[in-house]
Amino acid sequence: MTPSECLLRMYALYDRCAAEFAFACRKGCATCCTQSVTMTTLEGELLNDYLAGQPDLLPLLDAMPGQTSAPPTTINQFAAACLLGEYADEPQPAWDFAPCIFLQDNCCAVYPVRPFMCRSFGSRVRCDSSGTAEVEPFFLTLNTVFLQCIEHLDRGRPWGNMYAVLRSIQQSGQANAETLAGLRIAEQIQGFLIPPDETERIQDCLRSLLDLLRGAQGKQEK
Repeated sequence: MTPSECLLRMYALYDRCAAEFAFACRKGCATCCTQSVTMTTLEGELLNDYLAGQPDLLPLLDAMPGQTSAPPTTINQFAAACLLGEYADEPQPAWDFAPCIFLQDNCCAVYPVRPFMCRSFGSRVRCDSSGTAEVEPFFLTLNTVFLQCIEHLDRGRPWGNMYAVLRSIQQSGQANAETLAGLRIAEQIQGFLIPPDETERIQDCLRSLLDLLRGAQGKQEK
């Protein structure tokens, strides 16, 4: 299977794995739809291809912010440092609460191809009324594991703020970490951040994820 096919299967697997959680999120609830979203180049290519087929959405790109910043480490860099006990509490870029440029009438205009980070938002209470999201710890673990695998799938290519990745793809045909500030390089998995008491609960989902990665790797090596 191609990396793109693998990514779509990961999205479908996530929907099945996350179905056990009860969320208050509903269509039109868009508090989490901000400009602080990161994604891989592979996710950016999926989004870019979708926009190319939806010319009525292209004007939305004019609202992309000129300057964006990525966290100091990718998800897998952060995980590797934590597992080695070497993580330094580096300053994080300020969260940009400005609405996402793809948000129209409180609905996502690119919903079918939204990045995984957007898919991973969820809360047991309405954020627009409570001001904060509430989730159980295992949901965060599940999200982290998927983020690690999605980064691994696109290892060696730029990762960063959604707009920086998208703009780089549009400027050069592919994302280039050297052309725009705020992009980092996706890395392979060095280990998973899974609390011991959650290992058994996540093992079936993790096994399926790793099977998908092996399938995509086999295709790339041929």
